[in-house]
Amino acid sequence: MELKQQLKDYALSTLDMSLVGVTGVDRLEGAPQGYRPTDILPGARSVIVMGVRLSWGAIQAIYRAHEEGRRDLICIYASQAYSITPNYQLLFAAYKMANLLERHGHVATALPSGPGAGGVPFSHRHAAVAAGLAEFGWNNLAVTPDYGPRVRWVSVITRAELNPDPLYSGPGLCDRSQCRVCRQACPVGAISATMSTHVQIGERTYEYARLNTVKCRISVEGLTTKSLGSEDLPLPDNPTWADVDKARDEYGWKPSLPRIFPVDHFYCGRCLAYCPIGNEEERRLSQGLSSAIDEGDYTGIGKAWRAKAAVEGLPPRRLMWDGTAMSSAEQENQQ
Repeated sequence: MELKQQLKDYALSTLDMSLVGVTGVDRLEGAPQGYRPTDILPGARSVIVMGVRLSWGAIQAIYRAHEEGRRDLICIYASQAYSITPNYQLLFAAYKMANLLERHGHVATALPSGPGAGGVPFSHRHAAVAAGLAEFGWNNLAVTPDYGPRVRWVSVITRAELNPDPLYSGPGLCDRSQCRVCRQACPVGAISATMSTHVQIGERTYEYARLNTVKCRISVEGLTTKSLGSEDLPLPDNPTWADVDKARDEYGWKPSLPRIFPVDHFYCGRCLAYCPIGNEEERRLSQGLSSAIDEGDYTGIGKAWRAKAAVEGLPPRRLMWDGTAMSSAEQENQQ
């Protein structure tokens, strides 16, 4: 059995990956300097990309939080589909894949994955597209024919010369002229309707929306009641990172619990959760989980939480385990 097939079988069976593909480093030459595979591993020839599907049981927690005001359930998504479980699975999978490659005599660098990656200068999303596993959705995410954007990715860079898989050439997966779900679902308008980014991967050019990363961060961190925040902080229509830092200070954000999660903030995920792309089985599994999806009306997402915050006067600081507000002194003692 050739090495490439052995690696793929190992990923799918032993490592329990949902997807695996291979790209040559040449397809990623258009990445910014410092982000290319050869910038990370001198002499690199190939990149192995692995993906793990996210479960609907975890994704549906986003629906409960944003459609029913159950912010307390967002931790299910955070741990089981965002920062902990899938990324730890990917971290160990990449580590084992790199070890297998080196046992075959090929230097291999396993990259970290997810919010706890520590700012690794590499894009797993672009690598997944380069390996033929996905194409880009308008929402900036790598979307797959079977699972849509509900996949987490990791990559292993190696000096092994492996035949690259062909780029995805099936039916187009994201048609922004017909579908506006990601823009409708975004609580802060971070996904542009018209402005876009173009990237060259191999012989193809891909396009996705220009993302306002500042607005996206505001939503992810819950600095607005539009995205499970306890109060609407004073932010301008076109915020800068300095505005976000000021809002964080006013919100009094300080970790109130031990660092169980690699990141502190995980209040959104709506562009991933509401995207309709996926195969028939995935669509079947998602039925009945979201009234917004079932009714095709995304205008009410987030209203339940905003009403709850307004009526109950939820405390603007993080909560203790028993649901009571944490005082400033208690927050300081947690540091």
